[in-house]
Amino acid sequence: MRLHINSKSLTCLLSATLCFATTAFAANTSAVNVKTVTYRDAANYPEHSTAAEVIAKHNSKVSAEISATVVSVNHDTGDRVNQADTMIALDCRSYDLQLQQAQASNDAVSAQYENAKKLFASAQKLQKQNNISQELYNQRNADASRLKAELISTKAGIEAAKIAVDRCNIKAPYDGYISERFISKGEHVQPGTPVFQMITSEQGRVDAHINNLEYESFLQGTDYRFVFNGVSYDLSVESILPVLDKNYRTHTARLVFSGKPAPTGSHGKLKWRDSKLALPSSLVVVREQQAGVLIANSNTAKFIAVDSYTEGHPVSIELEADSQIITTGRHGLLDGDSITVMPSP
Repeated sequence: MRLHINSKSLTCLLSATLCFATTAFAANTSAVNVKTVTYRDAANYPEHSTAAEVIAKHNSKVSAEISATVVSVNHDTGDRVNQADTMIALDCRSYDLQLQQAQASNDAVSAQYENAKKLFASAQKLQKQNNISQELYNQRNADASRLKAELISTKAGIEAAKIAVDRCNIKAPYDGYISERFISKGEHVQPGTPVFQMITSEQGRVDAHINNLEYESFLQGTDYRFVFNGVSYDLSVESILPVLDKNYRTHTARLVFSGKPAPTGSHGKLKWRDSKLALPSSLVVVREQQAGVLIANSNTAKFIAVDSYTEGHPVSIELEADSQIITTGRHGLLDGDSITVMPSP
């Protein structure tokens, strides 16, 4: 069956088709209503935080260094002590005797050595006059050398005995506080027996573990703070290890207080800010596998790509302060699309 279309019908059909195409084209090119925010208002310096702790500069066990009985305990848990304060006194009678014996032995050897030196000096004169046998000369020389060596040994014995006597008084190694006592009067201690746990009275430092994703941000950061019980304490970076901790897979950072310190042992948050302005991740769009932001360029959408982006994290990008960043109406919006910026309510 052949379909016959007269010229008038054909004209009407072509007109309808053209009308439809024009309508469709107009729908694809119509301006999209969008809302915007200025870069000035949207950008900020992102803040980061991680768990941190205030560590004492010195936190150590004080131990006995000799074997003896405790005669007196002069301090207890919570006491503040100064460096070299006697915290514990030990029974030192046997060590006092050893010191006396060492001094007596040294005195005897010293007298013998002085006599041997005189005899050898005399032997040297006689040898020049050929009035002494070689055997006797050698004997005088050997006696003087042997006694000289013995004198060095007895003097060392005196020093060792003095050290032992000095260790009868267990002293504070630095200014600080006693955090725990392990010993009581009448107990016997050996070398290495812990008697006190001490922490320094110097201000502590802040230790924290920095996630590898935030490592660069931390290195280039600013406004470092330790927050504890709602109070913020200013910090400065002392060091950060460039290698990952094998246990935590993080970088170990150490910071010191710039002003008033937080209490030693405090567990809080280490906070810092990026040194560069960034936009929140909610403003980031992805077009053709490239992350970026859409801005209003007159009546046209413009896509600005970013160098790097981690999903869910603020993105660093530099724009003019008055740049209009599209916040709503972005769905399906492409670079070059026509837009109409709606006024803010």
